Amino acid sequence: MFATERAKRPYRQQDKKENISTAKNDCPFEDPKSSGNEPVWFYPDEKSWRIAVVKNKFPAVKPGICGPEISTGSFKIHTATGDHDLFIYKDHDHHLADFSLDEMTETIRVFKRRYKEVANIGDCVRYVLIFHNFGPDSGASVQHPHSQIMSLPILPPDVSRSINGSHNFFKENGKNVYDLMVNWEMESGTRIVHENEKFVAFCPFVSKNPYEVRIFMKSAQPHFEELPDDFDKGLADILLISLKKIKVALNNPSFNLFIHTAPVQSSHTHDYYSWHIEILPRFSKFGGIELATGVDLNAIDPDEAAKLLRETSI
Repeated sequence: MFATERAKRPYRQQDKKENISTAKNDCPFEDPKSSGNEPVWFYPDEKSWRIAVVKNKFPAVKPGICGPEISTGSFKIHTATGDHDLFIYKDHDHHLADFSLDEMTETIRVFKRRYKEVANIGDCVRYVLIFHNFGPDSGASVQHPHSQIMSLPILPPDVSRSINGSHNFFKENGKNVYDLMVNWEMESGTRIVHENEKFVAFCPFVSKNPYEVRIFMKSAQPHFEELPDDFDKGLADILLISLKKIKVALNNPSFNLFIHTAPVQSSHTHDYYSWHIEILPRFSKFGGIELATGVDLNAIDPDEAAKLLRETSI
């Protein structure tokens, strides 16, 4: 994707952590409307908002006419049409790991509401991504806590591989590969970080990053936005505990968090797929081996990573 306007975002070269925009008195998210951010809606309302949903001033995709895929040379390209919004949280110094259970539950509900709205904007929304960057090593340019949501006119390659791989496994074996994986992790127990009645968090057997954590439903469901409302608190609980353990055990590292879910548009169901959350603490950078081969090198055994996080008191 080429989004040259994002170079105008409010940050400087980030070879030092203090270069991230941190000052509260000139923060563009303290008062989103007065800073020129176009509001979508406020939760619970504009007067007493705790979460503001606004248009991203430096979007990676833009609203427009959904054009066809075209060929240029040996490449296929698509117009970067879509919607790119921010979820801005009220308190400048109150990050996700500091949320209360009620605050995180509200956040899950706001995510689901906006997902459903974005999925129905225009006629070419293929995929909707919700993600959160924390800290300078994550790519965050503003310290004030905020998450993002964007729609894409294509199915992202990494998601496509997961969807197609799980579909092929289902055709060959008649089973949901995510159910098998989650059950195997729960039976072995060595990589479990935390679990509650409906969800489980673990460091996956094939962890790409040190201390990577994934959160799954114990009973696979393909679409995040269809999560029943009475599951919101359980998801908030395990997400909050996972984030707090990462913060305490690893000295508050930068991290990326995103929700992988089934595509919006499809000619078939995705009963063979399971939506999930991935949390990737940021410690290492790609080297020659990773860049040249696509093979991920992880210096931390996921069993040991899970043990540290599991045994960390919060």
